[in-house]
Amino acid sequence: MPTLTYSPPSYTTGNVIYGTGILFTAATGTSAPSDANLGVGTAWTGLGWAYVGALLDGVTVTFNPSTQDINIEEQPTPVGVAVTTANLTITANMSEETLANVNLAWGNAGSIAVTAAGAGQPGKSVLTLSTTLTEVAVALVGKNAYGYAGVLQIPNVISAGQVQTAYRRAAQQRVYPLTLNSVCAFSLITWTYLTAPATS
Repeated sequence: MPTLTYSPPSYTTGNVIYGTGILFTAATGTSAPSDANLGVGTAWTGLGWAYVGALLDGVTVTFNPSTQDINIEEQPTPVGVAVTTANLTITANMSEETLANVNLAWGNAGSIAVTAAGAGQPGKSVLTLSTTLTEVAVALVGKNAYGYAGVLQIPNVISAGQVQTAYRRAAQQRVYPLTLNSVCAFSLITWTYLTAPATS
């Protein structure tokens, strides 16, 4: 007969986190703000990061590894598991219809030409599309269990998802689905959690 009573480990309700994530993109190689400013939106935009704006259903991060079991004749269960491929994907539905967001959703390969208003010339912006996909950096910023910024940063992603946008009378706003696939070594992808303010 067991002599010890059932005693499960305690859990921390403060680690149960909810809330929106803020999505930024930038040219590859763009620096992130200093640690003290990781949660400050203007610190990101001031360094050249673009905020994608409002989202319909938030941001989803998907880690999808493909594995291969390592088997031997003498044992019915695998003796190891090898990772053959590993994909990290960020998806979101962008609600703000700007040409920058359309371009980002459609592969980030286009160029936007801006013409100022003048005599006989209305002001306009023209997005010219391309299928030569361009890599960007992405940062997902949210609040962590300490109440400070938690940042997932991927230095190289490609926007390569299917985009379908419905133009309808009033069912909902037009949205632009965004799929960002990592194209860098996993060792370059970082999660940063601030845990306490600086002491001086």
